[in-house]
Amino acid sequence: MRNAIRNWAEKWQFTMEKVMPDSFIFAVLLTFIVVIMALVFVQASPVQIVESWYKGFWAYLGFSMQMVVLLIFGYSLAITRVGVKVIDAITGIAKTPPQAVALVAGVAAVLALINWGLGIVAGIFLCLGAARRVKGVHWPLLVASAFIGAIAGTTWSISITEPLLVNTAGWGWAPDIIPVMEKDLGQKLAPMGFDKTIYAPASIVALILTPIVAMLSCYFMHPTPERTRSIDPEALKKLAAESQFTLEKPKEMALADKLNWSRTIWILTCIMIFAAIFLWFQKKSFLQLDLNMYNFIFIGLAMLLHENLARFVESIKMATKAAFGIILQFPFYAGIFGIMAYTGLLKVVAGWFVAISNTFTYPLVTMISSGIVNMFIPSSGGIWMVQGPVMILAASSLGVGFPLTVMAFTAGEVLTNTIQPFWALPLLGATGTEMRTIMGYCLIACLFEFILVALIYLFLPM
Repeated sequence: MRNAIRNWAEKWQFTMEKVMPDSFIFAVLLTFIVVIMALVFVQASPVQIVESWYKGFWAYLGFSMQMVVLLIFGYSLAITRVGVKVIDAITGIAKTPPQAVALVAGVAAVLALINWGLGIVAGIFLCLGAARRVKGVHWPLLVASAFIGAIAGTTWSISITEPLLVNTAGWGWAPDIIPVMEKDLGQKLAPMGFDKTIYAPASIVALILTPIVAMLSCYFMHPTPERTRSIDPEALKKLAAESQFTLEKPKEMALADKLNWSRTIWILTCIMIFAAIFLWFQKKSFLQLDLNMYNFIFIGLAMLLHENLARFVESIKMATKAAFGIILQFPFYAGIFGIMAYTGLLKVVAGWFVAISNTFTYPLVTMISSGIVNMFIPSSGGIWMVQGPVMILAASSLGVGFPLTVMAFTAGEVLTNTIQPFWALPLLGATGTEMRTIMGYCLIACLFEFILVALIYLFLPM
């Protein structure tokens, strides 16, 4: 079995970068596809379409900022002194190359369960540590295992977008869209607790099994020694030096420097943040956690572990580079949803999904459809804006539970991130790797995990 998987992985080592343009181009192309659909299927006028597009364009600025904060502060936490040391030390557990790639996948998955940004960024230090400690490990698979593991854990992470959004009133949709959805559904969009989504019975089984499958896939895919490509020691030293985050305290402190490095200001700020967190949890339980409080907790942890405000600020500057895609693309996703919602196209597309599904097959249809759309919109928030209302309306027509629909939707779009280069960019850049060198491994892991999760949501109770 191991040889079969290993040989299959080597045959699938090809690139999608040669045929895939930048993800922003996909957002633009999808805009025009939706424009054509609105013209053809609901006979909307060009003026109506443009007005709907503009109306939706700015509808999700608050949500866009929440997504930026989620990524940035997860990144910031990963590059704290404590974070880097702990992550690096863990890599010493593995003794053989197959164990190393499996360990990296497993640890990345666990960290992604806490925060998907943390899981992806931690993969950088996991790869560097494993390559330094374990001789003969296949570098392309090592990088791939970090990404595979992070995505496997993200699917049921408390930081994943959809469960956090549906745990708030209105489910994260724009204020003028909520009344439309509630009218069509015949019910209020009340908060849906974690016990109904990521902590439902089927989700817990998937949460346990998917990282295990990711680890086993990476373990079995490791090539034989004669086909292994280890990273050059000098290249490894260079990458390690580039990935280090250091900030030295000025020897001569001007007034501005004294304020920047003031421990008193840092301590008071941390106290205020954690006091606010304590007061929030006095009134609410963990199962009621929403996106704002989740982000607030990570702001506090990152600030605390960076040991001073100057280092904290510099880490945010570094982390911001990874968030450019969200900043650029989210308004265009919102514009796409505006066209669908305000022209009536939303109901038409929902009807299509109803026509090809029944109560049993709908979770599978949902997973496949969100996975396909993820190739065009590499963002949980963006997909939820555009496609989430469609799938909820279709689920309502078929009598499928909303929690099952939300989690099948989430699993489909997150698991296919394994073959979506967009979220791998921070890891690829820091490790000096191209997507084409890891795509074959990612494809196989994605296939195994997708089949597993589809079976879980088809047959196990929520």
